[in-house]
Amino acid sequence: MGRIKKIFSKTITGLTGRNPNFIQMRLLVKNITPEFVEALKQRIEHNIVQAKIREANEKDIDCLIELHDRAWHSTPMPFRPLKEDSILEMLKDPSIIFLIAEVKGEDSGFALIYFTGEEELIGIIAGLGIIPELHRKGLGTILGMAAWDYFKKKGVVELRCKVYKDNKISYKFIKGLKFEEYDEDFVQWKVF
Repeated sequence: MGRIKKIFSKTITGLTGRNPNFIQMRLLVKNITPEFVEALKQRIEHNIVQAKIREANEKDIDCLIELHDRAWHSTPMPFRPLKEDSILEMLKDPSIIFLIAEVKGEDSGFALIYFTGEEELIGIIAGLGIIPELHRKGLGTILGMAAWDYFKKKGVVELRCKVYKDNKISYKFIKGLKFEEYDEDFVQWKVF
């Protein structure tokens, strides 16, 4: 296993590894209807929050650490810090993408996504965080739609994520996006 994959595996396992305190969720792409996508677009189009989404690069490492810290300290989820060297290594892997949402000139949320499975046809949302001031304003949906655009371009057949069992707000959000609970092993690592 290469150095990048070891760091990524350790970091992602720390954030999302199999743990009875998390609920495994998935959404088969075939269940994402055009009507549902249009309804989501309508919901965020009429939202007061307007965001610009960009893919993170090495210049965004400090920003990602700060966003992660602010977002996670406002949830009931146990905190696991992101480290600069781990982020740098993940940014070098083309199957790992950090998205950053900017609202009114301020970086306000992020999503950590990656591709796995045979032929990388499973899209994983390994983390999604919003600064507390913008909770329940639609920014999570905006980031989710941006992640969906990346996954769609790659031709994924299934989306997966985990939700901390005591984070009722996040669970309701994920269920509202048609994700369903499942019991299979969450991570299907690629052969490195």
